[in-house]
Order: sequence, then structure tokens, then C-alpha cells
Amino acid sequence: MLRLYAAADEIGVSNVLTQSYDTPAEARLVSSLREKGELLVELVAKDEDTTVGYIGFSKHLNPEGWVALAPLAVIPQCRDRGVGADLVRYGLDYARRAGARAVTVLGDGRYYQRFGFTYKAAKNLTTPYSIENTLLYPIAAGTAFAEERLVYSSAFDAFSTAPTR
Repeated sequence: MLRLYAAADEIGVSNVLTQSYDTPAEARLVSSLREKGELLVELVAKDEDTTVGYIGFSKHLNPEGWVALAPLAVIPQCRDRGVGADLVRYGLDYARRAGARAVTVLGDGRYYQRFGFTYKAAKNLTTPYSIENTLLYPIAAGTAFAEERLVYSSAFDAFSTAPTR
């Protein structure tokens, strides 16, 4: 079952993020984004009473109305069951309904392209991360191929490198 995040989910989400990544950095990132009020949408996947998946969409500081999909996590024993795909699909729909103009993701294109993310639409973006791994899901007219500088929340500073194009 998928649903919007509620405060009672905090420990379950932290557990999912900690189990899904090599370090607790993503759990700290989500906590910081939540504290700053910079998460537009958060969804959790539940298996009965256990949280098994999470997706967050944080607001870019620039361009206005753009969001970043980060992170997506599914506990190892529940992978390859479609949980992550459902989180992405429903998450994109929730983000669109919440007013997102475009969604960026830094990740594996082989995974994200099936949801409509493209490298090509992101080619004119300037980002503090690798442009070769940046994909864009355009929602509003004019966001595909836009020449924009992506500015992430300061919560992402621990992940940043020098700007690239």
C-alpha cells in the first residue's frame, strides 16, 4: 500500500533509508529537508505495518516550481516487486498535482527513462552534480531543454561538487 508520509512514519522511513544505502547520509538528508520544510511530496510504501519503501521530492531553490526526486529507497528484501516503480509513478503524479513544473533526478537512466525522464531534456541545465547522470521529467510547457541553473537545498551540500554543465 502506498500513501502520503505522516509524522508517525519517521522511524520507518529512517530504517528504509539506512537499509537501502551504504551510509546514513540519505536518512540525514531527508531529515534535514523535512526540518527545512523543503519536501514537496513524500510517499511511503507499507507492507502491513512495516515501511518497505520511500520516495521524496524536494523543492529546488531555482528554478521556481522545479523539484528533485531524491531519494528513492526500497528495503533489499522487497526489491524487484515493483515497489520502487509504484513509488516513482505515484510520486510523479502527486508532484504534478502539487504544482511541480519539472522533476530532476540524478541516477541510472536505464531505470528512470521508463517513467519519462530523459537526458536530452536536461542537456541545457547547469547543475552542481554530473550532467551526464542528470535526467529531467518535464511537466509544464517550456521546461524541456530549458537553460536553467539547478539550485538544490543546502541540505544537499554534503553531496555537492563544483558546478558542471
